[in-house]
Amino acid sequence: MATHANTLMAKINSDSDEKTQTVLITGGAGYIGSWVTQRFLGLGYKVVVFDKLLFGSRPVLSFLGHPNYKFIQGDIRNPAEIDAAMKGVDHVAHLAAIVGEAACNKDPDAAKSINMDGTAQVARAAKKNNIRRMICFSTCSSYGVQDTSQMATEETPTNPVSLYAESKIFAEKIFFDEIGSNNDMACAVFRPSTVHGASPRMRFDLMVNHFVKDAIYKKKLGISGTEMWRPLMWVGDAGKAIALAFNADTTAIRNQVFNLGGVEGNYRKREIGEIIKQKYMPELQLDFGFSDPDVRSYRVDFTKINKHLGFTLSKDLDQAIGDLFQLFKYEIITDPANPVYHNA
Repeated sequence: MATHANTLMAKINSDSDEKTQTVLITGGAGYIGSWVTQRFLGLGYKVVVFDKLLFGSRPVLSFLGHPNYKFIQGDIRNPAEIDAAMKGVDHVAHLAAIVGEAACNKDPDAAKSINMDGTAQVARAAKKNNIRRMICFSTCSSYGVQDTSQMATEETPTNPVSLYAESKIFAEKIFFDEIGSNNDMACAVFRPSTVHGASPRMRFDLMVNHFVKDAIYKKKLGISGTEMWRPLMWVGDAGKAIALAFNADTTAIRNQVFNLGGVEGNYRKREIGEIIKQKYMPELQLDFGFSDPDVRSYRVDFTKINKHLGFTLSKDLDQAIGDLFQLFKYEIITDPANPVYHNA
């Protein structure tokens, strides 16, 4: 039986007999973008990464020298730079953004400019250069505070409680407004779950990664807002979802919004700590019951992306936490407090 990768490669080859398809990844040196880059190089695409390198160049070193890899340092707000980067490109994965509440609050003007104005420039350049397909990343944080007895679908009204979520909601609107009713393009928005796991551009300000780091270094873990819900997803699955979208029927993705994740990825915050203790650190001291200034709590429905794109999670939370433990067991990372591993 053909593997999933072989199936995608067959589709790629059937779609384009004359040349290998090229994908532009904005933010391709980031936490998610590094994994997306790896996925598409593995599938045989030519990959152009466009990134400002706000958090260093280390992730680029993983790919420089690959015959199908090209790196461009630039700012998505610069129309000339992003337009030039799209020459000869078939598809775009737009990931570049100021990500997270703390990072956006640190420099609100930059957050609004990059997340909103930058998205507008990317969409305009894509339209100008006749890009065939484009995926724009938003966030499930847009749901903010919800009645967790119900799962939030793509039709659930957003309820942002942070500048980050607000900027991404506006970016979604800007994206679709700029693309308009161009029937030559198939464009969609993904609202990803909170990602976790190891990455070439590592982050320890994400919830699961932060919990594992604290558990290892402090031998105890204090968790606030223990009953609050979050949808969680292994970081490597983002590229899988984008590849499925680039190879789906155009009618399945055109002008659509998809929650990105799996229903089994919905967890209460305390459950993350319990997995760390039960599976990896029996001696871990768990302290629950702290109040949490972050009031977000939402369970998310992922039926649409499963039904229309066939997306399923490929790694569960237990496995991804195990990967994180290896970072420290083998001293792959010894300085997790280094600012390069934090968005703010």
